[in-house]
Amino acid sequence: MNLLQKSLVLLIKIIKPKLLKDDFWIRLFFILQEKSKKTIKESKLIYQGTKDGLNKDQFWIKCNGKCNLIMIFQSQSGHIFGGYSPCKWQQNLNNNVQDDTLSSFIFSQTHDQIYSLKLENKQNAISSWSSHGPRFGGGCDLAINSNDLQDGYSKLGHSYQWDKYQNSSSTHLFGQDKPQITECEIFELNFL
Repeated sequence: MNLLQKSLVLLIKIIKPKLLKDDFWIRLFFILQEKSKKTIKESKLIYQGTKDGLNKDQFWIKCNGKCNLIMIFQSQSGHIFGGYSPCKWQQNLNNNVQDDTLSSFIFSQTHDQIYSLKLENKQNAISSWSSHGPRFGGGCDLAINSNDLQDGYSKLGHSYQWDKYQNSSSTHLFGQDKPQITECEIFELNFL
């Protein structure tokens, strides 16, 4: 069995996020393995917003101290987007976290795009601020700020590659001004 066949067999055994289309999940699966230079052994759903509660406190209860997390969000407008980082999410760190592997990325299934972490901003892969929910990028490329995951903004292109960066809030990821999250799935990935 060649490497591609082995990866496909593993992919079938891995939990697929419900919010992602099959073809986009397969694409992310291979990107995750390529960036980590490892094989995904399993994925474990550790947080589902509609089941666990769509709020930052539940986010931190489920994600604090964990790494290799892929987060998938759905906004009220139906846009599907998210991010991945191998970095550890630490609730009381109150600082940006560096990714020397440059394997962190943001994605938009809606736009069929992957936005890689910029080398010059590797120190800003994620932000662990206890007063906020998930944040990717030092310029808040993806920031979900409020207790109920409704508020936030996106300045995509600051720390992650996007050729339309204008140093102002963008509706690109959310499909609207604010995230207004209606569902969130967070998976912890284990690698071989």
